Amino acid sequence: MQQKNIRSSQKVIIIGAGATGMAIATSLTRHSHHSITIFSTDRHTAYSQCGMPFAIGGQIDSLDSLVLREPKTFRDMGIDLRLETRVDSIDIEQKTVTSAGEKYPYDKLVIATGSSPIIPPIPGTSLENVLTLRTLSDAKRIEKALENTSNVVIIGGGSIGAEMAAATSQRNVDTTLINRSTSILSHNLDPDMADIVHEHLSSLGVKVITGYAPGSINGEKEVNSVTIASSEFPADLVILSTGVSPENKLASDAGIDIGETGGIIVDNYLQPSVNGMICKDIYCGGECVEVHDTITGKAMLSQVASTARRMAGIITNNLTSVSTEFGPILNPWVAVIGELQVGTTGITSKKAMENDIKIVTGLATGSTRADYYPGGKQLFIKLIFSEQYLVGAQVVGGEGVKERIDALTLAINKKTTVEELANIETCYAPPVSMLIDPVSFAAKGALKKMSKRRS
Repeated sequence: MQQKNIRSSQKVIIIGAGATGMAIATSLTRHSHHSITIFSTDRHTAYSQCGMPFAIGGQIDSLDSLVLREPKTFRDMGIDLRLETRVDSIDIEQKTVTSAGEKYPYDKLVIATGSSPIIPPIPGTSLENVLTLRTLSDAKRIEKALENTSNVVIIGGGSIGAEMAAATSQRNVDTTLINRSTSILSHNLDPDMADIVHEHLSSLGVKVITGYAPGSINGEKEVNSVTIASSEFPADLVILSTGVSPENKLASDAGIDIGETGGIIVDNYLQPSVNGMICKDIYCGGECVEVHDTITGKAMLSQVASTARRMAGIITNNLTSVSTEFGPILNPWVAVIGELQVGTTGITSKKAMENDIKIVTGLATGSTRADYYPGGKQLFIKLIFSEQYLVGAQVVGGEGVKERIDALTLAINKKTTVEELANIETCYAPPVSMLIDPVSFAAKGALKKMSKRRS
């Protein structure tokens, strides 16, 4: 990283005060003399969205503890932070943004508008106590609603839906989780691995219903039930967790190119285009941006904080004249659902099928500690290989998941073969591992399948 830029100050406007926008702003204050203004529709900033389900579930003392820095901290740094302020338009030719009728000129613009919840097209979504979880304000509304809730229905079985189902059940609230797909976490896990999470949620008392979409959310002013097929389930609170879509309207209205995924199309330097021509004074990052899958090469969206933070580093470098590129990603993901850790990287079997990629899988069950050492947790590992190379991995267990997903992400990027993983050299101590890591067993299982196919 180069020293602080001593060239003349430039006006940098950042739209969005989430993980990408705030990381860029704080880093720029350290490495440049740029004048920075941030616009955000949120009333809070610098808080952990990922921590919200755990504050609601009681593992974290309060939602307020998720706030990492108060707005005053950024203003004291010289950042012009404007919360609860909407940007109405961007004029690329004039290099201005308009907010509340006033025009603000920029030398460089960063669009980090994030994403917004998808509201399913069913009756009743506008009733009171039908809520989404996207911002800290959303979380506080859910927290307040839970004070007088006996029954909660969560619509959507992705990572947030599953984490929230565990959280509300831990508060002794009767919880129902509905998922349209036939298995939960279907974007992240194959059905056989998702079944382990399904069973765990059921053991916590969550009623998990898959393969159905709700017909309606019922009530006069406040919600009182949800209709699923021909049955009604009581609900004092409904949490919609049916996915998010890139917040791209500002960019689209300004003429910026939008991809098939709904994300902003960017080049390797995270700069957008208008009719295919790169906008040299604009950068885009975070969930509003379209990225590319390392395995398939296709455009995709990434909704993990680690990607947003990496993009912030790339944009900061480029704004301070340190030319840096952002390449394709594997999008490694981890969640904690009740007592289970769940992680994945690379492609799933479903994505392989959709892209006509022939695969061989290997499965293994093991423990996180020696069998005789107390406190060990079960580990379930699934490895996916194509043409001898690792292209995907899924791990579910009570501990040790993140570390393996991180290592397997590196293994995919390094084009590790099935034989190399089958004979992987690992360390061992009874309190932290089995003598042979289950990853090796999963690879050996896949290698055996390959050998049978060749014979």
